[in-house]
Amino acid sequence: NPLPWRPLPTVLALAADGQGSGHYRVIHPAVALSAAGLADVRLSQRHWLPAEMERLQPDAWILQSQVREPQIEMLRRQAQFTRAFKVAELDDYLPGLPAAHPHRPDLPQDVLGALRRSVALADRLMVSTAALAEALGGLHPDIRVLPTRLPPIWWRGLSSQRRAGQRPRVGWVGRAAHQGDLAQIADVVQALAGEVEWVFLGTCPAALRPYVHEQHEAVPIDQYPRKLASLNLDLALAPLAPGLFNECKSNQRLLEYGACGVPVVCSDLAPYRGTLPITRVHNRFEDWVHAIP
Repeated sequence: NPLPWRPLPTVLALAADGQGSGHYRVIHPAVALSAAGLADVRLSQRHWLPAEMERLQPDAWILQSQVREPQIEMLRRQAQFTRAFKVAELDDYLPGLPAAHPHRPDLPQDVLGALRRSVALADRLMVSTAALAEALGGLHPDIRVLPTRLPPIWWRGLSSQRRAGQRPRVGWVGRAAHQGDLAQIADVVQALAGEVEWVFLGTCPAALRPYVHEQHEAVPIDQYPRKLASLNLDLALAPLAPGLFNECKSNQRLLEYGACGVPVVCSDLAPYRGTLPITRVHNRFEDWVHAIP
């Protein structure tokens, strides 16, 4: 500690990863708090030892997605030696993670039980959507909703062109974890391959590659905003497969497209409903086709 006194509340924040969730929900908010002089925030991607916790003596301890057994055991031991206000942070309905999801093998077999033991050690549970709070109702007496927002340092001042292709450039963004969502429009991609230029960023299944005009590999998270803007899309699609896991998700993808000034057609599911100026459709072939100009 550089000072012998504590002019600001001290926060220790533990991000679950260095990807979108970790950055949007923990890392960037922590940096913003520090930059604004509102808190003295220390970021970590590992659990601190008891001696380290005692030296810092944080006023608050943010713990994102701590559901694996070694993590829960570490929390149980540490909770005995800190007076910090502990906030469990979650932005996905992990018990509803599809069996085919690539991250499912990394989670305990009884995800709900592990999650219950983990958040029981916290003083508050913070989630990203009202639907997620409802799905986790009863898991903790103090559940708060804090919507996901985009960090301005990455998403402000992006430049993207329109009508840059010979045909309308229609884009989809996603990784292997989003293949179930992409399956909602797979027949649309094939049907309109001669009318639009399909532009994919991330994973493209082999069956769809003959119909895709451009495929761009995924980039590190800090390069993602400018990469997305550089695709020069005329329209972006945001399909979502039905199911509780997706119903609890945030509208982060819509915010990302919006920051690039790209119009959006999306599935008419709970995360994408609201006041944003987008076009919502049912997951039917004819609805998607009619919504794409």
